[in-house]
Amino acid sequence: MRRRVLAASRTAATTGRAVNVYIAGAFESQARLRDLRDRVEALGSTVIGTWLDEEGSGTPTPQDALSYAVRDLGEVRTADLLILDTFDVNERGGREVEYGAAFAWGIPTVRVGPARNVFHQLQKEYPDWDTLLAAEWLREG
Repeated sequence: MRRRVLAASRTAATTGRAVNVYIAGAFESQARLRDLRDRVEALGSTVIGTWLDEEGSGTPTPQDALSYAVRDLGEVRTADLLILDTFDVNERGGREVEYGAAFAWGIPTVRVGPARNVFHQLQKEYPDWDTLLAAEWLREG
């Protein structure tokens, strides 16, 4: 897995473009993850998850939910790396679908936070965001 992450970072570096990073997390974590997005971008990557800036409260209409799902999976598909944040728990599971899609599409993934299911064992784990952001491979991108 580490080789796949490094390869994505090097490919982006040699093509002269920033690494496209998608951050998957609980909707309730938006404020915390926006601050972390800024830190990832300060390292030279581009965070492409527009859900982080989405305003909303309550349950979306079925039409809105479909629109969000299609948009988010489209953004995941263009990512060079997906970072899965598992610190906060919710019952919706959108981040798990995004992670599963990235994994199935061969997009490198890393997890920040605890393993919450058996599939999380398939990822490189970082105990916290500071450890991930200090990783040399991320700075090389």
